[in-house]
Amino acid sequence: MDAFGDLALSGKAALATMAPGVSGSLLSTVMGLLVAIPALFGYNFIVATIKALTIDLENFGTEVLSEIEKRFVAEDSI
Repeated sequence: MDAFGDLALSGKAALATMAPGVSGSLLSTVMGLLVAIPALFGYNFIVATIKALTIDLENFGTEVLSEIEKRFVAEDSI
């Protein structure tokens, strides 16, 4: 924004007027990407881990329920 403000104040489009603002914008963009890309990989890893743990817990609950049913419900029907 400062680059465009300086451009408006000078009244002419010159590389010397635009360069400091544009270089600052590019540096900010690069720094943002350096933070955002690893964060994306970390987020995807955590989501995949939680999904796998959820599936494991559901399977464990089903096995426990099946064992309880086998031990207690099957004995009552005999």
